[in-house]
Amino acid sequence: MVTILDLRKRGIKAIEEEIEESGVATLSYRGHPKYVVLDIEEYEKLRELELMLAYQQVMEEVKRGKFEAVETPEELDLYLKQLAEEIKE
Repeated sequence: MVTILDLRKRGIKAIEEEIEESGVATLSYRGHPKYVVLDIEEYEKLRELELMLAYQQVMEEVKRGKFEAVETPEELDLYLKQLAEEIKE
């Protein structure tokens, strides 16, 4: 774990050493883990897995018939506005 004090004193070198040792650098703030730093390759792998999972979940919903088809661009715009409102709530 890299403390904020380590980061201030040693900069990126402290993060690099932690990543080399454990594959990930956890930054602590006031004694509590606050942030995680990954090298870009690991981040991209995690992001890809996240997107694959989301795709699989959508495909499962489609198989169950839990989707709404839209016929026109206007219907799509209306649907997207409704989703945006739901997200805000």
